[in-house]
Amino acid sequence: MTFHFANAVPCRSRCSVQSKDAAVVGSKETELILCCARTNLEPETRDRLSFLLRQELDWPGLIQTALRHHVLPLLYENLRASNPDAVPKVSLDQIKHYYRQNVQHSFFLSAELLKLMNLFQAHQIRAIPFKGPVLAASAYRDLTLRQFSDLDILIEKRRIIEASRLLVAEGYQTDSRASSDVDNDLDHDEVAFLGPQYYTFFKTERQIRVDLQWRLTESYFSFSLDRKELWQRLVPVSVAGATVLTFPPAEMLLILCVHGSKHQWNQLKWVCDIAELIRVYKEQINWGQARKEASRHGAKRMFSLGLYLAHELLGTDLPKEVLEHILPDRVTKSIAQQIGSRLFAQANDSSGTFAQIMFYLRMKDRWQDRLQFCVSYGTQFLREVFTPTSKEQQLLPLPAAFFFLYYVFRPLRLTVKYCWSALTRHYKPRASRT
Repeated sequence: MTFHFANAVPCRSRCSVQSKDAAVVGSKETELILCCARTNLEPETRDRLSFLLRQELDWPGLIQTALRHHVLPLLYENLRASNPDAVPKVSLDQIKHYYRQNVQHSFFLSAELLKLMNLFQAHQIRAIPFKGPVLAASAYRDLTLRQFSDLDILIEKRRIIEASRLLVAEGYQTDSRASSDVDNDLDHDEVAFLGPQYYTFFKTERQIRVDLQWRLTESYFSFSLDRKELWQRLVPVSVAGATVLTFPPAEMLLILCVHGSKHQWNQLKWVCDIAELIRVYKEQINWGQARKEASRHGAKRMFSLGLYLAHELLGTDLPKEVLEHILPDRVTKSIAQQIGSRLFAQANDSSGTFAQIMFYLRMKDRWQDRLQFCVSYGTQFLREVFTPTSKEQQLLPLPAAFFFLYYVFRPLRLTVKYCWSALTRHYKPRASRT
């Protein structure tokens, strides 16, 4: 499937997929999903949606694509509001079933978030919830219209161990060890076991995942908004009847653009987040200052790419001065074309490590940033290869005095693991032919 990005500036009412001059040209199913992937349908978008619903569509494939891109709630809401009779009953019932599941899960996670925020407040731990229920409430204006499966909370690095212990006391456990193991052992050395930027916790009985983060991306992105002044600029958002403090719209927009770039924009939901945030806060954002902030963090191209994808895929109306800075950037438009070409591909597997590195390098604004990325990425890779984890402790229990041996055991274990995996993939097809 080939996607064609137009250079023309879309008007506010334009459906971004309705003609050869539109932002994206793809299958009928893709067009329908793009028409529905928004909370506010303009008249021309509604007309296009009505036309598409009169066509013969692959509804099972369409539903699976909407699920994969986490936009099924928007699909259901817009189908329900437009012409539900045009949808086969079996398909509409299936979409409605998934929608109701999402409603229940969204409210459950929202209640859990408020519980955790109260817990942190009671212990005077400053915490910033973002994405998840907070973004659904602030940008979508409806907790049920954005799919989310985890809770992201930014914690001051000096308090993250204390916050982690509070979660363990509440019945959470890490992704790698049982709660009984973590309860007594969680200390400042635990960063070696739980990752370079965040601590992940689960409540398995209800499939709750909480990411306690002390920075927003891996170190090789050289991006972090954990500054003292930011904690003073938080804004209130109402979530399920309670008020929480989160990032201001401009900072949240930058965070979302960096987050989407980190994951190479392989989910339409992340583009929807950008579009909905702009729809609600466009007039409140100081766009010149937002661009300067993005440039200061070395994320100007990431910022531009997120805005451009929302503009081209979903017809988001951007300020003229913003487009004037984005449209001349051939690299940004080339990357957007690359993303559009694979976004709805049948096999949307994650790209390999080399392709991922090349993508990140293209996202960097300056050669100094690219050099810093290479150094930071290489350093983190070596750290991940040699830093022991709980897996090594489980496989080879050693007394504390011999802990240093894990630094040898881990690379050996990884070498055996990946060599065995490669051999299995190589010989499995041969075995199947015999």
